[in-house]
Amino acid sequence: MMPRAGPRVVEVRGDDPWQVCSLALPVRALGRHRITADRYRELRAAQDGVCAICQQANLRGPGAVPLYIDHDHVCCPDHHRTCGQCIRGLLCSGCNGSLGELELWGRLPYGDDGTWEAAALRYLAGAGCDPFDPQRRQAVESRHRERVAKWSEPCRCRVCRPAEPPPDDVTR
Repeated sequence: MMPRAGPRVVEVRGDDPWQVCSLALPVRALGRHRITADRYRELRAAQDGVCAICQQANLRGPGAVPLYIDHDHVCCPDHHRTCGQCIRGLLCSGCNGSLGELELWGRLPYGDDGTWEAAALRYLAGAGCDPFDPQRRQAVESRHRERVAKWSEPCRCRVCRPAEPPPDDVTR
């Protein structure tokens, strides 16, 4: 039996409830990224079961959370469906969101002592992505504008309104 924890699925293996396998994402996430559960397991094993950037994971116990599948948004602008060939690795929730901000803005919108950003840049370099390449930046910004054009309210980020700094409480 597979217990559900919100939208994520975890699988208890064996008799020990602390032996939780967080490999299982909802079927939609695997399908959306066009990878199999076996491919997800391979990616996770290659990273020793931790986030490719911060090297942290919550993979054990009842609160086990699967790692997010990261892909290159320049290759596949539709974040609801990817080609499956541009998968870069697996990330924790925090690194997944922060990496998107780093790629979009070229910097983090909050303070960092440089440790996380250096790890993120190594991760991107390993995947063949240079977030400071002008053509790539232009493509990322273009994809962002296409995506936010569908929102009911305007985006107030630095990319969409360069003359207006975003308020501190903006989450989009």
